[in-house]
Amino acid sequence: MIRINLSDEELTNKVLELSQMVIASGNGNTDDGELQDVVNSKDEVIGSLPRGVIWDNGIQGQTRVVNIFVIDKEGGVLLPVRSMEKRYLPGGYDFSCGENLKAGETYHAAAVRGLYEELGLENNELREVGDFIPDNYIGLFCFGKVYSIEVNQRSDVAKFNTEEIERLEWKDKTEILKMIVDEPEKFKADYKAIFDIAFGG
Repeated sequence: MIRINLSDEELTNKVLELSQMVIASGNGNTDDGELQDVVNSKDEVIGSLPRGVIWDNGIQGQTRVVNIFVIDKEGGVLLPVRSMEKRYLPGGYDFSCGENLKAGETYHAAAVRGLYEELGLENNELREVGDFIPDNYIGLFCFGKVYSIEVNQRSDVAKFNTEEIERLEWKDKTEILKMIVDEPEKFKADYKAIFDIAFGG
């Protein structure tokens, strides 16, 4: 995975150059053509590019994500198992819900959209529990906000997107921390850092 470090001025120039290339080539209509905002070091939008162009040019650290933890009344945490069809970490553990923000989308709107698209949840009270900026030292690779929601019972999350998720598991927070230590390869690289933001690690 390519990553480049640019000053805000260099990044702005790079985004402008890439935008002109996308317009000239019509490259915005590929499978990876979903537009995402590119942000500077202050999390301010400086432009929008197709997702594939962002990754191909190593500036994915200048995008935004949301990660949501779904918790039941007993404190259990929803831990989805990623679909075996996923390119990255098939069969591994993921956040209860996670989304890349689309161009022009707010963090909150992306969280609401993700909960509905991935888990069929709507009209739940989202609680913002933290945010983060890129920090490769602790495994945070872009800008993001962390949310939690509480469900009355586990059966409230009965439907899920089978293209994204193999199955749903519920685990105690202590059990998840032990799993991260025992089997780190089964978790996304940023899982522990974001888990700590949500639950005070």
